[in-house]
Amino acid sequence: MNNILKFGSIFFFSMVAFSCAREVEESADSVEKRVLDAYIKVVHKDTLQPTASGLYMIPVKTGTGMPVENLNGVYVRYSTLDLKDNYISTTDANIAKQVGGFSYATYYGPYLFETGYNTIIKGLEEGLLKMREGGKARFIIPSWLSDYNYQGSNKIHATTTIYDVEILKVIKDMKVFQTDTLEAYSNKYWGGIDSVANNYYFKLLSASSGDSVKVNSELQYNYVGKLLDGFVFDTNIEDTARKYNIYDATKKYVPLDLTAHIETETGDGKVIRGMAKSILKMKYGEKAITFFSSDYGYGSTEQSFGVYQPLFFYIEVLKKK
Repeated sequence: MNNILKFGSIFFFSMVAFSCAREVEESADSVEKRVLDAYIKVVHKDTLQPTASGLYMIPVKTGTGMPVENLNGVYVRYSTLDLKDNYISTTDANIAKQVGGFSYATYYGPYLFETGYNTIIKGLEEGLLKMREGGKARFIIPSWLSDYNYQGSNKIHATTTIYDVEILKVIKDMKVFQTDTLEAYSNKYWGGIDSVANNYYFKLLSASSGDSVKVNSELQYNYVGKLLDGFVFDTNIEDTARKYNIYDATKKYVPLDLTAHIETETGDGKVIRGMAKSILKMKYGEKAITFFSSDYGYGSTEQSFGVYQPLFFYIEVLKKK
């Protein structure tokens, strides 16, 4: 019994000592703040003042377009850096080439942020809401501003991170913007063909006298997926993959099997709405193109090329072997 009490006493006092030691330890946020304060003092000669939250903002170019407001879509070009000015990530192809991280399979086009939907880290959203279209700024964002505006969200940065941001376009209504974008694309590249349904375009390139594809028909298909700016993000055609420098030696470039389905179905073995809708308009042996709004694509689901992207597809339907 005495041994047990003795051990318990040692354990208790050890825990007290540990707790006391923990109490005098400096928190990670406190350490980061000291490092950040030193950085501001040395690099910026102590001339910058943070906002109440701790964000530092350095205007680079004053925008003259629409202001960024809550519940807006904001197309940006941005890069992230550490406090030594080493690049962490970028959406700028020229910077990627300079620092040696460029890949043809990576999309370097405008990236869409949405304000007011808890999808942007707090420090970045705070900074964006102080800008206008056409503006450029550098944000110095402490890690405690790298979580989101909802309870229980996690930080995405462990340390202070720099964001260089350029506002390319401010969108007040995403549906109207996509409608206008698709119509302009149709006029510029496809002779102004009319939409078949709201924000959905379809055109046969070569007709066939084969059987029409029906729901539950077994078929094979080839495809090329692009964004409207021409970036090819996927294909199962080897020559196309090589042409656009996205060839993947681990991938088999063969016609894909599909059981045709209605456009609203999703899941394993299914294709997105716009593809499903187009395939059911075709006959075996036909080739077609289609382009449509993000409602028929990936919507708000994050892809390698971002969110809410209108898409273009070339499709060839084949009889299943």
